[in-house]
Amino acid sequence: MSVDESSPPQVRSATARAAARLSAAVLGVTVGLVDLTGPGLRYGYVHPLARALLRRPLASLAAVPGAAFHPLAHGAAVREPDLRCGLVADSLDIGGIGRVIEMLAEGLTAEGIEPVVVCPQEGQRTARLRDLGIEVVVAADEQSAVRALASARLDVVQVHSAPDHLVAAAVGTGAPLVPVLHNTEIHYSPEKWRSTAALFDRADSVIAVSALVRQFHVERVPASAGKKIAVVANGAMPLPAVTEQVRSAARAELEGTLGTSLTGEVVFACLARYDAQKNIAGTVASFLAAAQGSRAHLVVAGDPSDWLEYRRADAIRRSHPDGDRVHLLGTSDAATLLCAADAFVLDSFFEGWPLAATEAVSAGLPIVISEAGGAAELVARAAPGSTLVSNASGTAAEVTDRRAAAARRRANNQTNAAQIATAVAHVAATVRARGRCDPPADDSFTSMVAGHAAAARAAVARRSAAVPHRGAGR
Repeated sequence: MSVDESSPPQVRSATARAAARLSAAVLGVTVGLVDLTGPGLRYGYVHPLARALLRRPLASLAAVPGAAFHPLAHGAAVREPDLRCGLVADSLDIGGIGRVIEMLAEGLTAEGIEPVVVCPQEGQRTARLRDLGIEVVVAADEQSAVRALASARLDVVQVHSAPDHLVAAAVGTGAPLVPVLHNTEIHYSPEKWRSTAALFDRADSVIAVSALVRQFHVERVPASAGKKIAVVANGAMPLPAVTEQVRSAARAELEGTLGTSLTGEVVFACLARYDAQKNIAGTVASFLAAAQGSRAHLVVAGDPSDWLEYRRADAIRRSHPDGDRVHLLGTSDAATLLCAADAFVLDSFFEGWPLAATEAVSAGLPIVISEAGGAAELVARAAPGSTLVSNASGTAAEVTDRRAAAARRRANNQTNAAQIATAVAHVAATVRARGRCDPPADDSFTSMVAGHAAAARAAVARRSAAVPHRGAGR
């Protein structure tokens, strides 16, 4: 669809929105067809192809001085290490699990547990961990993983959604195992559930990051395996150095990145990947219903792991008269965006315990969040105005791949759209009336680390009581 450049601006604008509506419709059909494929085909072939065809440079928000998460209060005591714990995971630069691994690696060190991070490939986070003095092992295949883990002489091993070759190598160490469950795994096949149950049988104990994740797994594994699952909620490091000057600098940096003034506006942040789980297209459509009347902006920032999701969200944005109130950034500095924002929104179909929302609560932001793992608990301790809305795919404990796909097809009119719009307006009004809240006294990071440390030590103690075992740290 084209229009003469001499046409009035309003005509050109209406024509551009019509073209965007057509693009959103075509992308919606494409997404629906992709959702009919199995997870292996979808993630192994369709997403890489879409990335190759649709990828484009995205703006990113850079870090500003003073906006940074810190694990420990100044002067906190650090225990001498007396055991070594493997933290075995997948690629650390994708999703919140990598951030959890990073936090645990820093926190366990202070608990007297020497962490050894094991993953299949190098990345930004592996480099950052090494800069912190944390041992990192990269093993791309089972043979190298077996050698590396054998030489690491681990006392206990945590398994965090790791690929099969690293799980096999972890089992082969003979050290006590503690699998950590980060999500409601709606894509698992029956064979995968059988191997998961077998891993639980081998494990000393199992950690779930939320009560919902525990319930989800208990219902799908034998009772003997389910009894081993305990909950240790995800936590967030605080932002202790944030001042009004830092917030002003972060806001100015965000304005420069977006190329627009945010004076008098309420900024909602959404730190999330562009993919099916996070429901970015539905979030954009629902948010726009309240944006103009609330004088609110939405800033989404994350990795486009699914470029179809990004392009569809962008087309929905461009098709709306208030589309300039939504901004879709690439991977950005999380601490800076939270310092610059006034509120946070996350409308996921499923979660384990959302780390970005936890960081937003720790930063003092009110949140609007859909019912999923950890959401109710987060709203209960978040700033005034925070709202829990229903899940667009149905009851959180009963979400399936099929239900999420059906909700995706209705991105422009999801079942919780009116709730999202009402909640955005309510939070915006609350922020205007009360101003930005100071960060609360938050011990979620220390509680998380203490829970993981206790599980690791208990596993080693039980093994030592049953079979004398000499680890490297003792």
